[in-house]
Amino acid sequence: MQNKAFIDFLRKESGSISVLISGLFLLVLTLSIGIIDVTDSYLAKRELIAIGEDAILVASHSLDENRYYSGSPNSFGNSFGDSFGEPNRRVPINCASAALKFSAEISTRNLRRNLIGVSGWSCSDDQITASISSSIQALVNFPIISRINGGKIGVNATIGATSEISIT
Repeated sequence: MQNKAFIDFLRKESGSISVLISGLFLLVLTLSIGIIDVTDSYLAKRELIAIGEDAILVASHSLDENRYYSGSPNSFGNSFGDSFGEPNRRVPINCASAALKFSAEISTRNLRRNLIGVSGWSCSDDQITASISSSIQALVNFPIISRINGGKIGVNATIGATSEISIT
């Protein structure tokens, strides 16, 4: 008799829906918190790109006067041409001056009160590419993740610039 009562007790399903709903609520809550952190990271990357674009624009105005005034209008830039058969003439960039200007511009800016570092720099004649990085504080700190990375999320961006001379 006791076994039959125990088996009947196990077969009862009352209350099982509340356990299922509670579990699903916790799952949705956890996913929502993750989505908030991912969205905040995306917005921080957009902010970092905007800062980098401002700095690289300043750096791209570093004219290499020796090559620019060398005499021949076709002595600088590439000559691959555009879709209309005209050569693309680009302003030659003084890479040393551009690097100094870029670093100076980046050092005056910050991403959400965190320093921005230059992690990569490439300059060749008329084209600049730079990589910058910073970190932001996570909006929601999970104790396990906070122990691993201190509650910080790394943000990286790569930007580039060229200056074309318009032919009219």
